[in-house]
Amino acid sequence: MVSPKLMLGIGLMSGTSGDGVDVAIVRFDGGKIALLATGFLPYPAILRKEIMQASQPDGEAQLICRLNVELGKVFAAAAMLTAKKAGISMDEIRFIGSHGQTIRHQPVSGKGKISSTLQIGEAAEIAHMCGCLVVSDFRPADIAAGGCGAPLAPLAHHAMFADEKQDRIVHNLGGISNITWLPAGCGQEKVAGFDTGPANMLIDLAVSHFSKGKAAFDKGGKTAMEGKVDKRMFGYCMAHPYYSEKPPKSTGRETFGADYFGEILKRHKKVGKEDFLRTLCAVTAGSAVSQAVRFLKPQKKFRWVLCGGGAYNNAIVAEIGARLEGRGAVSLSGELGFGEKSVEPVLMAVLAHRTLHGLPGNLPQVTGAKMPMILGKISLP
Repeated sequence: MVSPKLMLGIGLMSGTSGDGVDVAIVRFDGGKIALLATGFLPYPAILRKEIMQASQPDGEAQLICRLNVELGKVFAAAAMLTAKKAGISMDEIRFIGSHGQTIRHQPVSGKGKISSTLQIGEAAEIAHMCGCLVVSDFRPADIAAGGCGAPLAPLAHHAMFADEKQDRIVHNLGGISNITWLPAGCGQEKVAGFDTGPANMLIDLAVSHFSKGKAAFDKGGKTAMEGKVDKRMFGYCMAHPYYSEKPPKSTGRETFGADYFGEILKRHKKVGKEDFLRTLCAVTAGSAVSQAVRFLKPQKKFRWVLCGGGAYNNAIVAEIGARLEGRGAVSLSGELGFGEKSVEPVLMAVLAHRTLHGLPGNLPQVTGAKMPMILGKISLP
């Protein structure tokens, strides 16, 4: 295992939105974490299309095999490009933590059922191109121990955002939405969290539909801000059974992807573009806040900290603020030292750092695993 106290690592992350690779260069100094640089390398349109194709239930093995290698090269390029722009030599980087690109995530429960997950982006390619050790494939160890394999963010959220005096909820708005509960002064054993449902995933699908593929997302939530919540559509969406399931729980594109979007669209054809997008923003906000109140039971006012790409969607932010009803104040993670798009790649660096020091990376009370597990697989240069 690694012993030096001071070391630099890189975290690489591409979420369920499948839009590109987020990069964070992190300095570890004992128990302290400092963010040195960030970067983002977008996927070309054709690559993004192929990722979505591979993520379908009938995704072809040949396509998945090729994408695994191709994405490994893209992840490596993202790491090296960010380091170069920051003036940091790759020789200074001790390790890379790579989440890879999720193309299937199926956490299931019940006798005879098998949970499974698959992230691609070949770590051997990253290690070879970058010339340093890579830790990857973090979720399977948690699943092997009976967990959902996600969310893994709460442990790192504790390291980044826990406060001695203030209760906090960290809300990550990627393709999928997840929250982490950090009571004031808590240790890791008191941290809670779970996936709350869709965030940008349904919104992006709606934007693509209404623009006939010409736009991929609603920048700043501009279009949604022009609309109003359709009560009938909102009620239909909020009745989804996932929101009533008790944690531990995790979800993904398999539940809230294209098929589910098609059902919403079919039932609510008369809802205009602006109102449709605003309603989906309200669903993202309403499902997260209602589940936080129901399952976490906060007893006093707290700080609601937003991160992920959806934190830039003004309609989502407005809907969250309205639904908190004075329970908490909304802020962005950047106000606490970690930019909204940097939190998830920092998480990957934190998990890799823990793996190399022989420390568990999961929280069993969050994922449902039977025990803490050292996560990830190591690829050498």
